[in-house]
Amino acid sequence: MVLAQALSPSAVVVATHKLKQYIAYYNKMKTTSIACGLLGLALAAPAYSQTVVDITGATAFRSAAIAAIRAKFAAGGNYQYAHDAASGGVSGANKAIFKGTFQGVNGETVVRCSWNGSVEGIRALVDTTYNPEYYQNVNGNFVTAPAANGGETHKDTVGFAKSVEASQSEIAFSDVTKNSTPFAASTLSPASPQVGVVVFTMLTNEGSTITNVTSKQFRALFSNGSQPLSLFTGVTADESLVYAVGRNDGSGTRTAYLAETGYGITNPVNQFMITGGTTDTITTLRKAAAGGVGSGANGVNDSTSASTVWGQDIDGNGGYFSGSVIRGHMAKTAANVTVYDANGTDVLQDGGKADLVTWITISDAATARASGAVFCAFNGVKLDGIAASGTTLSAADKAKVTNGAYTAWGYQQMYARNSSYSGNNRLVYDGIKAAIPANIGTAGIPVADMAVIRPSDGGVVAP
Repeated sequence: MVLAQALSPSAVVVATHKLKQYIAYYNKMKTTSIACGLLGLALAAPAYSQTVVDITGATAFRSAAIAAIRAKFAAGGNYQYAHDAASGGVSGANKAIFKGTFQGVNGETVVRCSWNGSVEGIRALVDTTYNPEYYQNVNGNFVTAPAANGGETHKDTVGFAKSVEASQSEIAFSDVTKNSTPFAASTLSPASPQVGVVVFTMLTNEGSTITNVTSKQFRALFSNGSQPLSLFTGVTADESLVYAVGRNDGSGTRTAYLAETGYGITNPVNQFMITGGTTDTITTLRKAAAGGVGSGANGVNDSTSASTVWGQDIDGNGGYFSGSVIRGHMAKTAANVTVYDANGTDVLQDGGKADLVTWITISDAATARASGAVFCAFNGVKLDGIAASGTTLSAADKAKVTNGAYTAWGYQQMYARNSSYSGNNRLVYDGIKAAIPANIGTAGIPVADMAVIRPSDGGVVAP
């Protein structure tokens, strides 16, 4: 009050104005100092980024997909991975997780795999409510120290706790095109998703005398579930029965065999599942039950065996979710087998010989044949050389496929969800796709090696 009385009104106005300017200047300098301090901290902190890509789909092509993934990580430097395969290594695992530097992608990359079948893979890309389970990206899922040169850091062992979580997939491998699935109307990327040719073979179990399966014989067998052995051998005295064994309808392998043989992709089948035996023998078969193998006598409830993609969860129409499970059974003898209906009560066969027929990838067939399973010709043309080489098709067998004499094959598609086909996710996609031809192994043949093409799954093969 004393100061105000000592100054004239005009002097008070000037003093007040100068005071406001000083306060504004002080606040500006304070804000600038804080901002500079924060910027300094940001520049001092190490840069960190992580790309996580979830991959699902075809079990038939997983060995090639995993080999390509490992090649890109190995080119980027050391990496870690873990998986659920107790034997056979990561290339046969149903779930796997990789972490490290992926060639061509800045920062750390995590690739998670959960193989569930081709059709189910496409479904995972287009249906936001259907999310496969992947290993959680946590340190507990890895050995703490990365292995030198990208070596394997962990196999499945008793007590190794691997937590999982449901997650929407970015990439899916498929033995068939989306046009052969209920998701034909969906748009996926890229425009040309072919990454290889996956080759199949007819296969029978150890001890079988079947050497050839035609499309007509296949249709007769899978529509009824069983047929007399004489239908395949032409020998009247062969009165024992042959049973159909196959995949559920989430499988691209199943879609391929129903398309290639002219059976019809959406037509229900009658398939049987192995429910009893030892490591070397099969003693019990049961018709696949709705909802899975079926609980109760002579069966264990297993929802992964149900066929639900086309809305046909009925007795006989179910099957195995993975070809690796079938290959283990096909390497067994079946000299004295009891066969039950889907309810596990009525006996369809009370002891005696049984032959099993399935359609399977050549990579799984090669593994099964090493333990006794039998390659069959398809429509009179047979692949043999892979059994001798153990890793790739012989030149002669490859020529049968590439030139069109052998038609049990389809294009392997690598689809991406549209919303994730960009940025680092696309770099991972492109990297894996580019690495597949050099890492395809027994999974198939590079598309560039084919002298023939086909317009659709099961379509006409021609130059």
